[in-house]
Amino acid sequence: AEQLYKSLKGRRYLIVMDDVWNAEAWNDVRRCFPNDNNGSRVMVTSRILKVARFISPLNAPHVMRFLTVDESWKLLQEKLCGLDSRLCCDDEM
Repeated sequence: AEQLYKSLKGRRYLIVMDDVWNAEAWNDVRRCFPNDNNGSRVMVTSRILKVARFISPLNAPHVMRFLTVDESWKLLQEKLCGLDSRLCCDDEM
């Protein structure tokens, strides 16, 4: 934790913490991120609204819905094959 803090101190950074499940996890790591008022940010995702509100009580969480099966399949095709999914993906998979 100390080494991370020292390496970030004075620098501008963006940290993304994905899928934080409890407030204790945030409390364990938040001291690692220096606040030098230089535009650095820590972005946290959580499926648990209570955790999101604990982490950032002054900002309303952005609630997203789960993708449908069709939306998930389309996203996977786009990531694997580009915008033209006919190039490499078979819809029958």
